[in-house]
Amino acid sequence: MENNLIFVKLGGSLITEKSAPYTINYDAIRRIVKEIKEAIDAKQDLNLLIGHGGGSFPHPIAQSFRTIEGFIQTNSVRGFALCQNAASTLNRIVVDLLLDYGVDAVSIQPTACCIAENGEISDFFIKPIEASINNDITPIVFGDCVFDTIRGCTVVSTEQILTYLSKYIRPSRVLIFELVGGVYTADPQKDKKAKLIPEITVENFSTVESYLGGSYSVDVTGGMLKKVKELLKIAKRGIECEILSGQSGNIKKALKGERGLGTIIKPITLFN
Repeated sequence: MENNLIFVKLGGSLITEKSAPYTINYDAIRRIVKEIKEAIDAKQDLNLLIGHGGGSFPHPIAQSFRTIEGFIQTNSVRGFALCQNAASTLNRIVVDLLLDYGVDAVSIQPTACCIAENGEISDFFIKPIEASINNDITPIVFGDCVFDTIRGCTVVSTEQILTYLSKYIRPSRVLIFELVGGVYTADPQKDKKAKLIPEITVENFSTVESYLGGSYSVDVTGGMLKKVKELLKIAKRGIECEILSGQSGNIKKALKGERGLGTIIKPITLFN
């Protein structure tokens, strides 16, 4: 859609304290929003679609009620409602901060416009997102619980949403900012010997998958392995993706065009 459009994802563990329910990492999120605003001001033709994870807001509820599995028990409907409320509460905080820093952002609630089929997005009403971008407004999506034609309900990750949208709203790049600096051979927060994998391709993915087989950073949406699998789908459309740390300065650097700050998922060259 726009060759100056970048999809950005802010990891839930980056903007919340994932071990403490309903706890925002305000120092991190204020710094991140400031960097986003500075990048937009420095590059006037830059368009962003921003997504964020749920972190310590919806994840504990989704785990407790097994929301990703569907309406499977008597309290599943209650769990769905609580999970959606928690996800949208975090989204409201993120949008409020973006507005406070001068970014013209608008919330796009997946529950209201997205339908899944057996855990995968099957339909998404994208016209409001397209209208936002065309009018220089930054749409903010988020990992959310949605209705599912097979399970009744499920949980879709931000990566699933970005993968689906990339079919119709083509970005130049996809940047996934996380607490860790990319994809590693083991969990870098637990294993000092973990090494950064600088590049993932279709060819080396089976090796990478073996490192992630015991998967670190697992949450209700599948953790790092599921994240990489989703980004490979985008790469197969000829779009470069990168997973990198949301540490100070990185967001601004990446939005200005710097590459190789984390793990690049190489795009497959498309021939017409």
